[in-house]
Amino acid sequence: MPHRQGYKPLSIQSLSLAPNLPKVQRSAQLSDPALTLFTNLHHSPCVIASHRDGLDQTLHLMRRAGVRMVFVAGADGELVGMVTAEDLQGERPVLRASAHHVRHHELTLADIMVPITQWDTVDIAHVRSARIGDLVATMHEHNLRYLLVTQNKDGSTMLRGLFSASRLEQALNTTIEPDLHSRNFAELEQVLAH
Repeated sequence: MPHRQGYKPLSIQSLSLAPNLPKVQRSAQLSDPALTLFTNLHHSPCVIASHRDGLDQTLHLMRRAGVRMVFVAGADGELVGMVTAEDLQGERPVLRASAHHVRHHELTLADIMVPITQWDTVDIAHVRSARIGDLVATMHEHNLRYLLVTQNKDGSTMLRGLFSASRLEQALNTTIEPDLHSRNFAELEQVLAH
């Protein structure tokens, strides 16, 4: 391939040892702009699993991708939900297996995922002027580990990105303590009612 005018190849080197992977060590203050810890899906790939995938298969996918949450696509490829590592390893699979009278290994993501109709989202317009402290308050008040960010564009809603409680906790060197008892108890109540 001919060289483009004014461009030249960079010097290439060989490695004798495996390189270390970078670790993101970002520190932040509550008063910093929220967008400093925003995972923008325009610039970051998102991991998507099929609604038919098994729980162990999805946990393996998460470990390989280095993520704790994946989006779930239906048969047509459209997003239908999301699932976290906590969802897969917590009590939700036990409750679902009991409710559906199936074994744990027979469950699929469709049984465990949080469907899009139950997602808690915030519009990007609100995020642009928000501070990290506003995010922490929102996630604490609504018991969220992930806050999904959407944007209305040309009459449709587009998923723009997300905030992760784990990432906020690392940057702030603190924990966001959600009150998980209310959600888990409500879920247990729902299972017992059937």
